[in-house]
Amino acid sequence: MSPRPLSVAIENAVVLRVRIIAYVVRRLGPALGLVAAYTVLAGFVLRWDLARHGVALPDWGATLYAMYTQLFQPMESFPGSPVARLIFWITPVVGTILIAEGVVKVGGEFLDPERRYTLWVRIMTGAMKNHVVVCGIGHVGYRVIEELRALGEEVAGIEREESDFVSTLRRENVPVHLGDARRDDLLALTGIAHAKAVVCATNDDLANLEIALDAKRVNPKIRVIMRMFDQRLAGKVGGALELDQSFSTSALSAPVIALSARIQGVKGAYRLDDRTRVLCELPMPAQWVGRTVSQVEDERDLRVIRLKRAGKYQSAKSETTLEAKDRVVVDADADALQELA
Repeated sequence: MSPRPLSVAIENAVVLRVRIIAYVVRRLGPALGLVAAYTVLAGFVLRWDLARHGVALPDWGATLYAMYTQLFQPMESFPGSPVARLIFWITPVVGTILIAEGVVKVGGEFLDPERRYTLWVRIMTGAMKNHVVVCGIGHVGYRVIEELRALGEEVAGIEREESDFVSTLRRENVPVHLGDARRDDLLALTGIAHAKAVVCATNDDLANLEIALDAKRVNPKIRVIMRMFDQRLAGKVGGALELDQSFSTSALSAPVIALSARIQGVKGAYRLDDRTRVLCELPMPAQWVGRTVSQVEDERDLRVIRLKRAGKYQSAKSETTLEAKDRVVVDADADALQELA
């Protein structure tokens, strides 16, 4: 996988810190609200008690500051009136309780490694938009995530339990939620409502179907790619439910395996109009030497995708003259390619 540019890494680090600060503020919101409410209320009571005992009152700003500092670090001189004294006794206790609540709520999540990772995953996916959600991180799901990241896409994953694939993605800072992707609350945590695509790649056809339906219900515009082991069912479900793509990994891999047994250099294969097309790298056919790419393509049902010249791949421009030592990557009909090979 190609490394991310430094500027992207710096931007991601800044975004992460901003999201963490926003999360901490949200978590401490109730406690901060209580601090503000107590400061104002205690200030009112303090000023009332001092006034009825004939004590000169400071301005409101000084009163609120005195109460705020008293919450965490008592500094003011001890007053003489009874109610004011009671407030000065109670205020540090209230401050201690609020600090303890903040430490328990936020501190525990940052100190425990597992909870810290879970928190990081929630923070990252909670702010994602226009990303791809991959459900099921086995052999297929993991490879899909690798390819998406290589294309520069933001990805969030869901897997039922810990695995080597999950551990690898964790080390690579890919957010992965642990649990059943069929749970509405877990699917929501991935930011599915703002995602552009969801890949349903578990090893359970019914689970993939349920995830696909849930994703469409939450986000009707989302692109759904669904893995199914039964290829006939995949075609029926994809058409009936207006899913964007349904696929069977065995159906995708079978043509590649079969053609690799017949032809050397097969890179990939796909079905188009009930015909099998092949991506294949070949040594230069003798009859093509000295001809241009456009001449070869005009004569045969194929496209020259890339040239390998002097050990390096390069684009195959229509005016490029083919040489004997070249290798070519072509997209061709399987039967025509067999004849050529």
